Amino acid sequence: MNERFLSVLFAVLLFPSTAFAWQAEPSAYFEQNCSACHTIGGGPSVGPDLKNVTQRAGRHWLVEFIRDPETKIAAKDPYALKIVGDSQGMAMTPSPDVTEEFGEALLEYIDQQSGIVAATAAPLRTGDAAHGREIFLGKRRLSNGGAACIACHQVSSLPYAGGRLGPDVSSAYQKLGGNKGLNSWLQKPPTRMMSTIFRSAPLNADEVADLAAFFSAATGNAAALSQTPVRRVQAVGLAGSLLVLLIAGVIWRNRLATNDVRSSVRKTNRGAQ
Repeated sequence: MNERFLSVLFAVLLFPSTAFAWQAEPSAYFEQNCSACHTIGGGPSVGPDLKNVTQRAGRHWLVEFIRDPETKIAAKDPYALKIVGDSQGMAMTPSPDVTEEFGEALLEYIDQQSGIVAATAAPLRTGDAAHGREIFLGKRRLSNGGAACIACHQVSSLPYAGGRLGPDVSSAYQKLGGNKGLNSWLQKPPTRMMSTIFRSAPLNADEVADLAAFFSAATGNAAALSQTPVRRVQAVGLAGSLLVLLIAGVIWRNRLATNDVRSSVRKTNRGAQ
């Protein structure tokens, strides 16, 4: 069994949704892998609205960007940098499984959908931040049996250390563009690890709303906490400066008091000469 076969087998087992993208229908692939961050005519979400995207960049460029956005960004491609800037610094997840042929089919699907007026989005639910905190910590079981967020992630405002497999999500609400982007992300996680974990155990609408409310509160708490170390350093620095000045004052005063002793020593030395 050679190494290439093993690597393909590993990809199929670990990331079954993306291992063979070219075998999927473009509509199904878009729904599973793209719709969490993009709409087609529904306005910007986590990423840009893809309506008429083929009129903004060449088809070959777009397929290359879908496959390996990091290379375009590292090369400081102007349009790639604009996409990242418009997405608040979020870079798209690479999709190396997308072939040139499948990429063309995916763009064709987006072109077709670009002629369809997007349906009015349903209003977002208002969640309970306290329930979202319990979901994050695993104190409230998920309806479909999914894993607790804290197993892989951390939030700086919590007194508990979380897992390090995934990123710190203290500012996820802000980075994903608020309720709309975060709700889309949680409903259909686009990252390979999360999509694999939650494909068979998706979050329901109430759980998504509660987590979004918790992350919204966590963003404010993280901003407040980020100022705490700065204030402590400033206070310690001021106290240290005052202490040094006080000690210097005491030492200088003693030096002035011993001037007569120095004079007598000098006189003694001169007499000896």
